[in-house]
Amino acid sequence: MLPSMTTPAWHLRRAEADDYAFLRALNEATMRDYVDAVWGWDDEAQAEFFNRRFDPARWQVIATDESDIGVLIVDEADDAIYVAEIQVAPEWQGRGIGRAVLRALMDDGAQRGKSVTLRVLRANGRARALYERLGFEPFKETETHTYLRFAALLDGR
Repeated sequence: MLPSMTTPAWHLRRAEADDYAFLRALNEATMRDYVDAVWGWDDEAQAEFFNRRFDPARWQVIATDESDIGVLIVDEADDAIYVAEIQVAPEWQGRGIGRAVLRALMDDGAQRGKSVTLRVLRANGRARALYERLGFEPFKETETHTYLRFAALLDGR
């Protein structure tokens, strides 16, 4: 019998300017292979792109009691919660934390009558598989991304 895997305790905290180095390194650790597969990774261009997007007021750090392990960026509309970004450090992946963060957003959306949407690079099959296991369904494809939606209230889940 395999030992049961329990998801480590996690929480969200508002990002701060001091989190820049951690979040920049996290972005490269989690996204470099996928960005490289789609566009090619260019250090200077990626640094510029990250700097344009970095907004601690909108970003949340996913943390355990011991360390910072990820980032979550969420935008809301009247009828939807948009997961603009979710990244979990490679050494923390596979422990159920990303799934737990998404489930919390899905539960929140269901309680408030909102769907949850996100997009994933088509090169990132591992993330897409997770989203689909959670019940997200593709609704739009572009050359580089797949857009997925979880609409608990609309489909009876």
